[in-house]
Amino acid sequence: MGVLTVAALVLIGYGLATRRYDRALALAGVTAAGAAAVVGSVAVPTFYAVASGLLVVLLARYARGRSAGRRISIMAVPGAGLFLAFFAWAVLVTLVAPMLFPGLVTVTPSGAELVAGHLTVSNIAQILYLGLSIGVVLLFAYTSSTGPQTLGLMLAVAMLLSLWRYLGLHAGVPFPYGVFDNSPGFAYIETAAGGIPRFRGIFSEPSALAGVALTAAVYSLARAVQVRGPWRLGNLVVAGIAIFLGIVSTSTTFVVVGAIMLGLAVVVVVGGFVSGRTGWPLGGVYVFLAMVVASVWVVPAAYEFVQAVLTEKVASDSYGERSGADADSYQVFLDTFGFGVGLGSGRASSFFATLLSTTGYVGVLLFAASVASVALPAVRIRAAQPVLWVLATTLIARFVSGPELTSTSGVMWMTLGVLASMVMADREARASTESSALPPPPAPDDPDSRVPTSARSSPGAGRSAASSAAPAVTVSED
Repeated sequence: MGVLTVAALVLIGYGLATRRYDRALALAGVTAAGAAAVVGSVAVPTFYAVASGLLVVLLARYARGRSAGRRISIMAVPGAGLFLAFFAWAVLVTLVAPMLFPGLVTVTPSGAELVAGHLTVSNIAQILYLGLSIGVVLLFAYTSSTGPQTLGLMLAVAMLLSLWRYLGLHAGVPFPYGVFDNSPGFAYIETAAGGIPRFRGIFSEPSALAGVALTAAVYSLARAVQVRGPWRLGNLVVAGIAIFLGIVSTSTTFVVVGAIMLGLAVVVVVGGFVSGRTGWPLGGVYVFLAMVVASVWVVPAAYEFVQAVLTEKVASDSYGERSGADADSYQVFLDTFGFGVGLGSGRASSFFATLLSTTGYVGVLLFAASVASVALPAVRIRAAQPVLWVLATTLIARFVSGPELTSTSGVMWMTLGVLASMVMADREARASTESSALPPPPAPDDPDSRVPTSARSSPGAGRSAASSAAPAVTVSED
């Protein structure tokens, strides 16, 4: 029994005892390159080991709701029907594809062929992981304490542990090597071509660190705008650590996705100011004008740097392998006539190619609709802005270099769950406000309450009947 096995059991117990399973899952997602257990040839990630306790949590909440006379409806969760439809379709494709396309070579590390009536261990594992991931969304939606801070906890701890490992390698600080990244299912990469050292933190490779570091930086900067005092300082510190780790990772993902997110942030901020939706203090206007002037020199230099990084990346062997995996996955999509080969039977270099080749055209549409059903209602919620930035960064980073639908950190599914929870809370707040704004029912001695229903069937009739009834009441009271 390893350290992460014990940690997973402790987190499960903590989540069940405190009813804060969202925190337990957030902490479990920190060790994305760690395994809590190894079942056969499958290394079970810490996140999904802790997520396995969801069945107990959901049944307990359902029972408490029944005993309290409250009915918990899963379909009340934003996009619940679409998420469940996506899961059902993905399972259907996984079961049927081997019978429809036997002998088709899949884009997997082993290059296995589809065999009719046979499911691989990877197929079963990915089905279970996707089911647990959607369960996380549903659980978070009904957890009132879930919010942006849930994601902040995971991202901050991941950055601090990665910084600790950096100090261990470069400053001699004691660090428990092999504890947080113990999974035999990963090939750990810490060098580039020619043996040049690279830094991966507690993740499996530098690009994985770069994706999480960029997500942490974007979240912390967006969150710092909304909080005050020590919390703002803490978020700024985490953002600084994340940017530093992203730079030392020397990952092209950090440069490319970072440039995209920076451009998107400029468009959103300037667009909000121009449209009048957001206001800036006078100091902010001066800073913006100074940045506009500085951009005359900064933008060309940044463009040349990004272009040089991309040129070097395109010329590398890893780019050829990754682009080849994507091309083969698109060919699998065409060979199956857009149906897909099923979960666990395809792993391209990018998220879109993997999703398209495994779940097909219908799966892509269902997944996109599921995400939109949660993200679009959250746009109007100010507190949800940092979470939306996390979702955007995660999706863009995966489209560049993240093939997993069910990543071992669970960050995408936790993000969707946090948004679902905030949308439901916003709906309840709006409904409460609207109900409190309604006029109270008439009092028993209210003259209007004695007016026959037929007389109140129209506004004019109501007014005439009320005016005729009022004097009679006055006389009888005198």
